Order: sequence, then C-alpha cells, then structure tokens
Amino acid sequence: MAAHLIVQGAEGEATSELAGLPRTASPWAVDHLVPSLLAELAIPELSAQQVGDLVARVFGYVAAIRAGTDEFAAVRALARLAPDNDYPDGDIGDAYSASEWLDCECHVNSPERDAATAMESTLRGSEPLVIDPGLLWALSTTWFRR
Repeated sequence: MAAHLIVQGAEGEATSELAGLPRTASPWAVDHLVPSLLAELAIPELSAQQVGDLVARVFGYVAAIRAGTDEFAAVRALARLAPDNDYPDGDIGDAYSASEWLDCECHVNSPERDAATAMESTLRGSEPLVIDPGLLWALSTTWFRR
C-alpha cells in the first residue's frame, strides 16, 4: 500500500520506510510506522471499531466485484482477522461467529447459516467505496481464496 501511495505522490519518511519493507515484515517492523504515516498524510487515527467497519466495507466490495469468489468470501476474510485482533466486536467479531457454521453440513438449513448468508449479502451490498482501481487491485489480489 505504501508503494502505491508513493506512486500517487505521497511523500515522507514513514511512507518510504513502509514501502521498502518486504511483504514478510513482522508487525513489529510495521506497527510503529503507522502513526507516523497517518500524520504525514494528515489522516486521523480511527478507533478499532471504525477500522473494522471500514475493512468490512472493503472486503464486501471486493467480494462483490471479483469473479469466482467463494459464496462467503467477505465473511471468511473478516473472520481470519479476529484472532490477531483479540476477537473484536462489530463486523469482524460477527464474521468470526458466523464463519463457524459455514463448513458444517449439519447447518446447511439452519438459522446460523441464514445469518451468515445475510451478513455476506449485507457486506457485498454496502455502499461502494471511492477507491483508486489500482489500489483496490493491489489490496485484493490475495485476500480471497477461491
């Protein structure tokens, strides 16, 4: 993402440092740069709930426009974020709970499966984001498994 920001004209030490990190960089290498990056770009910090809501919109949007995705691509992608984020409330936590019922044949016609279907539909149907197509492509190339 930082490399894309540089291509779009963003400047700053944190932006350059983040762009130079390998994809395998640990959170320790990335996390301390994020507040500086936000300050360089004059982006206000968001609460965990706000970030979760935004990520849910991005995942839903990508699942809706990308051909060949799993029927529950957005729910599954959000659910994978829960363990690393201490099982937060909101869409990420809801997706984690909903994902427990997706691969069990015993829940095919259950209220839990219906709730997961409704959540996926809501995520995919949320208001489209205004996002640069190149950035959207870069962010979405590995998010969803087929």
